[in-house]
Amino acid sequence: MATKATKTTPKLKQKKVTTDDVGGIRVEIIKENKDGSADAQVHFNKEGLATLVQWGIVSMLTAAVDAYKPVPNKDSKPTTRRTKK
Repeated sequence: MATKATKTTPKLKQKKVTTDDVGGIRVEIIKENKDGSADAQVHFNKEGLATLVQWGIVSMLTAAVDAYKPVPNKDSKPTTRRTKK
């Protein structure tokens, strides 16, 4: 008779520190580390997913615009406006 192998995951014994819920997105701090970082889980509903995707796209486009901005040439003289006397 063949037995079915089951995989069990160890349960975290760490205390949940804080939770925050904003606009359908909840960040749950699972563990605070000694170096100041933290292990966290992000929970979201459909509204939260839409928000994350929108801000992700905006962030990527902003980074692309910044990466491809023209760099001024060092040798060129800055343009100045003439003032009336």
